[in-house]
Amino acid sequence: GTVAFQPSLPESKSDAIKRIATGPVAKVLLSFDERFWPRQMAQLICATGPITLYWPTSFGTDGPPVLIAYATGPRARALSRAGPDAAVEIALQDLGRVFPRVRPARLVRDARFVDWLTEPYALGGYTFLPPGSVGARAGLAAPDTGALLWAGSATVWSPVADTVEAAYLSGLRAARQTSAVLTGHPPRS
Repeated sequence: GTVAFQPSLPESKSDAIKRIATGPVAKVLLSFDERFWPRQMAQLICATGPITLYWPTSFGTDGPPVLIAYATGPRARALSRAGPDAAVEIALQDLGRVFPRVRPARLVRDARFVDWLTEPYALGGYTFLPPGSVGARAGLAAPDTGALLWAGSATVWSPVADTVEAAYLSGLRAARQTSAVLTGHPPRS
């Protein structure tokens, strides 16, 4: 409801938008004096605790010692409510639980909190389809609004919705559709 369309969108498009939900996502980017996690660690998925998963920005290399603490759903909402300073402390305490011999809080150099829930141009993280919303992604992606075309991970259902790959592929699709609108030729696959 924060974006107004003039003329109004077709009912099918408005309905598709209403049926796609957006959930909370939060990240805490943590820069350390040194790496204390295994060099070959790609992700550390947490079944419990305030963080959903951790991943390093450089995998198996001598890149900077930076970890991303990533939270979704209720965990992200709790970090959002806690605020930037407390979210950083929560992530560091959780890392202390995961790596008890290291005490990561003493090695942190810098931190940044990214709250997609309160980011005015995102207003949430990844989209999902609540029960009864099958077909909403295809409805949003449909080129039924003239020169107004739709892209983003919310418009993709294959290969996997809500991934960087899905967003990229939707951009390629929208570029083909744009070319068709501008040239008057139907899009090629």
